[in-house]
Amino acid sequence: MERQGDEVHIETDEARGASTPNIVRWILLVSLFAAIALLSIIWITGAATQSEEEGTVSHEVRDRADGSSTDSIVGENADELDAAEPGATDVAAPVVENKAADEAPAAEPEAN
Repeated sequence: MERQGDEVHIETDEARGASTPNIVRWILLVSLFAAIALLSIIWITGAATQSEEEGTVSHEVRDRADGSSTDSIVGENADELDAAEPGATDVAAPVVENKAADEAPAAEPEAN
């Protein structure tokens, strides 16, 4: 510690009360490279063990071509819609029953 007029100049280690070996930087660098290496090994071994058939989209298309299992609602007549004819006014709107309206409302808890 040295004084220059009214100013006090203190060395970094003296102000911190300890030395700074920069160990955290080394731990972060080693951890980063270890994570990159581990994820690369997982990715490379997964790609190496996958067969050529499994990695293509055409394989998925061929599997779904039999029509036994689909994830969507697509049918043979998907381009035909059931709609009212233009100008038809006698078409009744669908009615949906509301069972909650028939029940009595739940009692609210009393405030203390």
